[in-house]
Amino acid sequence: MTLYVVRHGWTEYNEKRLFCGRSDIPLAAEGEAQLPALRDAASTLGLAAVYSSPLRRALVTASAVAEGAGLPVLTDGRLVERDFGEFEGTNFDAGGDMLYRGNFACRYPGGESNFDVVARVYPFLDELREKYIGKNVAIVTHGFVCSVIRTYCEDVTDRELYTFFHPNGEIIRYEVGSRK
Repeated sequence: MTLYVVRHGWTEYNEKRLFCGRSDIPLAAEGEAQLPALRDAASTLGLAAVYSSPLRRALVTASAVAEGAGLPVLTDGRLVERDFGEFEGTNFDAGGDMLYRGNFACRYPGGESNFDVVARVYPFLDELREKYIGKNVAIVTHGFVCSVIRTYCEDVTDRELYTFFHPNGEIIRYEVGSRK
């Protein structure tokens, strides 16, 4: 399976460098401006399916991808962004989150750990891998989920997981073979 992973378009939270997990915010004007290019790119990918997080910023982005591919958007709650708990809406630059970000088992206060996100995303990807053998699939989701998807598709170190940045409104391609 060829997997095309898209991070949702630009939002006001991205501009302000705020933690944005479960907040259901819209795209900013810059994010809306990214949609035509995604629509055009999707028209060339030969997609069999387009999956999206149900959060508005991802769903609007996925709608453009799906329109380009001539497909419906299929939503799955396992693709929502990590729950940042008490950090939701706070500024990245304020710090204080490294214990939770840098340790797989530590949950953000009132939120999720890295393990929690992996535990919901990997089974979803396993299902896609079995269902879409030899086909092309797009997933539109969020920053940390994009990082988790990368760990499913490629061997990466913990440091690479935490430093990987999937730009908003960009498509990254992965070849997903059988898992051993």
